[in-house]
Amino acid sequence: MTKHRITHIRKPDRDSSVRHITHVKYDGDVHTREHVIKLIEAKTDSFYVEEQGQYSDVHVVHPRYGDPYIRTAPDENGESRDNLLSLPEC
Repeated sequence: MTKHRITHIRKPDRDSSVRHITHVKYDGDVHTREHVIKLIEAKTDSFYVEEQGQYSDVHVVHPRYGDPYIRTAPDENGESRDNLLSLPEC
């Protein structure tokens, strides 16, 4: 399985309270959220975010209503903040 570090995200409106990521950047290229979800679910690739030396794996969430989305797992200290949202815009 290939592991990729996500370095940037894109949202429709960076200042919006809606936490809807549409694209991510990894390996120097920008990819759609749907593409990343497809790779994770096929178990061919995995993704992570690195912040201050801490690594958080990226997972797919399937809400009861709405489209699947990606987010990071809770940190080792139990903090449930989504580290993807702290990444710079691409």
